[in-house]
Amino acid sequence: MNSQIAQHWNKMQEARAAYLDKLAEIPAHLLHTQPETGWSAIQVTEHLLFSETGTLGYMKKKSSGGWEVLEVTGQEQKSNGEALNNRLISPERYKAPSILPEPANSTSYDDILAQWHQVRLELEKFVLAIPEEHYDKLVFRQPIAGMLNVVQTLEFIGNHIHHHIPQLDRIATSLKK
Repeated sequence: MNSQIAQHWNKMQEARAAYLDKLAEIPAHLLHTQPETGWSAIQVTEHLLFSETGTLGYMKKKSSGGWEVLEVTGQEQKSNGEALNNRLISPERYKAPSILPEPANSTSYDDILAQWHQVRLELEKFVLAIPEEHYDKLVFRQPIAGMLNVVQTLEFIGNHIHHHIPQLDRIATSLKK
């Protein structure tokens, strides 16, 4: 794995581990309990799963015609990717893009972990198969930032997960009241 890809992959994996550690702090019988406003812990996790599943699906479809035909990242995409990631690492809260389905709050804890694990395995296989000379190709349309390359996409996934960890803290606090 290329060092740049490996760096973002590792950060993504660390973000997921930190998220799952935080999720484990919420008692199992409360994971589906919605606070007065907002999602339950399972709904947040479903949202992250939907996001990663959709991201992988988009990248597979976009690259299915061959990497050679995809556009190369330009300055606009670099700026948009930076802005997106800066937004995600800020404490600001944002509404989920409407392109993602509303989390149903119906997936069991075990099932959601298994599904997320499977998506990560598929994502790793996909990323490892990308020839290094195509890392700068625009392969994913993020709803806010527009087109991103694979490096930007991995950075987005990691920051997206970190962005939702404070949400789990808020949910846990509201459930204690």
